[in-house]
Amino acid sequence: MDTQFIGEHLRPGQLGHFFVITSFVAALFSMFSYFRAVRTEQTDPFGSRKWQLLGRSGFVLHAVSVVSIFIALFYIIEHHLFEYHYAWEHSSLSLPPKFLLSCFWEGQEGSFMLWTFWHCVLGLVVMNTSKGLETRTMAIIAMVQVFLGTMILGFYLGPDIKVGSTPFILMRNSMQGAPIFAMPNYMDFVTDGNGLNVLLQNYWMVIHPPVLFLGFATTLIPFAYCIAALWKGEYQTFVKPTIAWSLFNGAVLGTGIMMGGAWAYESLNFGGYWAWDPVENASLVPWLVLIAGLHTLLVYRATGRALTITICFLLLSHLLIWYSTFLTRTGILGKTSVHAFTGDGKALTYHLLVVIGILLILAIAFLIKRWRSLPRIKTEEETLSREFWMFIGSVILFLSSIQIAITTSIPVWSPLAKWISGKDFAPPAEPMQHYNNIQVWVAIIVGLLSATVLYMKFKNSNGRDLAKRLGITAVIALVMAAGIGWGQRITTWQYDIMLFAACYGIVANIYYGIIVQKLRFKKLGPSVAHLGFATVLLGILLSSYNKHAISISTTGVPMDFGKKTPQENAKESNENELLFHGVPVAMGDYFATYIGDSDVAGKDRRIYYKVAFEQRDSITHKVTERFMLYPDAFINPKGQQGLSANPSTKHYWNRDIFTFINSASDKNKNDTSTYLSHRVTKQGDTIYLNSGYMVFNGFSREVNDKRYMAEDGDLPVKAILNVYNLDGFIKEIDPVYILRNKQYITYLEDTVEQMGVYARFANLDVKSKDSVSADIMVRQTDPKDDFIVLKALVFPYINVLWLGVVIMVLGFFISLGDLFNRKG
Repeated sequence: MDTQFIGEHLRPGQLGHFFVITSFVAALFSMFSYFRAVRTEQTDPFGSRKWQLLGRSGFVLHAVSVVSIFIALFYIIEHHLFEYHYAWEHSSLSLPPKFLLSCFWEGQEGSFMLWTFWHCVLGLVVMNTSKGLETRTMAIIAMVQVFLGTMILGFYLGPDIKVGSTPFILMRNSMQGAPIFAMPNYMDFVTDGNGLNVLLQNYWMVIHPPVLFLGFATTLIPFAYCIAALWKGEYQTFVKPTIAWSLFNGAVLGTGIMMGGAWAYESLNFGGYWAWDPVENASLVPWLVLIAGLHTLLVYRATGRALTITICFLLLSHLLIWYSTFLTRTGILGKTSVHAFTGDGKALTYHLLVVIGILLILAIAFLIKRWRSLPRIKTEEETLSREFWMFIGSVILFLSSIQIAITTSIPVWSPLAKWISGKDFAPPAEPMQHYNNIQVWVAIIVGLLSATVLYMKFKNSNGRDLAKRLGITAVIALVMAAGIGWGQRITTWQYDIMLFAACYGIVANIYYGIIVQKLRFKKLGPSVAHLGFATVLLGILLSSYNKHAISISTTGVPMDFGKKTPQENAKESNENELLFHGVPVAMGDYFATYIGDSDVAGKDRRIYYKVAFEQRDSITHKVTERFMLYPDAFINPKGQQGLSANPSTKHYWNRDIFTFINSASDKNKNDTSTYLSHRVTKQGDTIYLNSGYMVFNGFSREVNDKRYMAEDGDLPVKAILNVYNLDGFIKEIDPVYILRNKQYITYLEDTVEQMGVYARFANLDVKSKDSVSADIMVRQTDPKDDFIVLKALVFPYINVLWLGVVIMVLGFFISLGDLFNRKG
């Protein structure tokens, strides 16, 4: 007899699972129908049209089912149905509602569903816009949807082969061995979820994954168009839509990558927006290859050259998305990345390898089939032609992607290399230095070419005119670079060259847009995109080269930061300042004072540490600027030891002050302060504190404290105390004494967080109308019991980087608009 479990909500999961099966079957049906439509186009046009309509119907049903899966799973998460493993694993009752969507794509299943959803949206657009290429492109899109659908099926082929993982599995089924699930009322004990990863509790993680996955998903469309072109050997009709989708893809995927950088900047404490983390690299590599393919496709449209390499680039871009999925989801990068998925064991590894293998074989088979018939021009390009240098730039981008991919993939290929050579291969000990030393030259070459090629013409260019225009821009750029380099003290020679390349790109693209294109907006797409790229290079250089810590340790207290070597630990220790409560410490041009922290309350379980920054005039010592930063942290998140910190940043137009907590005291364990009683009898009586004092200013029966809930028979009295520190008056505090029904006494404390002062009106002694005294109990936290370890960094001109990203993305969309305005 089956056990009847109490308190479960089975209907949402049953509906969700039904739509998972429906979406998979519908995608399979759509794929089959579109393949049949392609096969019968020549022999039976009428039958082909019927198969095409069936393919459309199947894909629409598939899309509706995917949306229904979304609704079912979000209902489970939003209603905290913790009987479902996915809801329990990724959400909790304390999670703020604004982060519920982040729960959706934190897990493997949810992120695969997000990817599938975007393919549905894009597929519907392609279905209605691809005209004669619909059957071939949609056959490929539907096939990939079948592959993605298997990722969330969650069933077994035999006892050992698992196909996918369903988000609708119940806790009692995913943890069958746990004794609690043998109890019919186990839901009485499952009262809360495990919660969302604290690093993902950031607004960027609500918007960054959808944009990034839209970028991932869009790589499928150029892939599908390339297969469609190879399928029938028709290479003219695919060019315009493929350029359009590549432009859109470049803009969206680039935006998603930089949104990830913004999330890292605001949520991770490695001190920056890019760390060459393997997960970052895994999304960057497909984008680089895509941009290379976009530029060679433009060459093919203008000259008929480079079709073969274009198709290879665009096919590879989508294959690399699947490879990056393999890297980030199987757990193979777990030891080298701060934010990779932990993996789902061998099942997902083999599953992804099978999908990659099928897509790779498909791409190679079509290339082999059409290799000899692919259009080629046998003559060599002219050295001064635009296509020649666009091709060189694309090859440089491709080589850059290879270098990044090989280094990122060391955990993948190192076991095989060790088996062959007997040597161990490990990721670089200093990844920032390793990648920067190589990629700086890529940045220089691409930066120079991205401006220069615009002045060239396809087929051939006039060398004298070219030299004149480039010479003018080069001289202006050299002066600009010299001024910036001198002002910012950039003295490393390779970065001086990079600075010139960035300045040259900015000057040359502005000059091109104004002088050559005469500010014709529709024609400004390439120059605006390249201007944005050059501005990004300048922003990277300015914000990174002179990035420096202002939290230089003044205490000399050694701290352990878990670094690999004593030298690294000593350096990190020197760049972290120990701030005791209420004690100002010099940090660069500022004085930083740890004021206190927030209490954990409501659904937000993090602690915000309040740090006041003041800048003073060097002569008068008057405060010229004051602001507060609130770096926050989760202490012992999910029961783990340690601290998970989120930075807080002060933004200026020309710099950011970036702060984060590396350690903090546990006041519940360390607070050694006790209450001391002070008798006050008249106005003006003074109670002395550490670094300050408070003055008694009498009593009042007017109690406006929001915490006070009046009852019949109450006698409330507040003591008025003015608190001062060494700089003067701080605030008035009003501890309240309440005599309730003449029987018992209660209190309402008041505090001065800045000084760690807690005051309690403990006793009221009335001898006569003119003789009233009170006992004021005062506790002041010992600064040594309440402290934080803060790191503060200055990022000069980081807004130049973000501005460059916006300009570059704008350039993509201007080009896209110009493409749609062209005839043919």
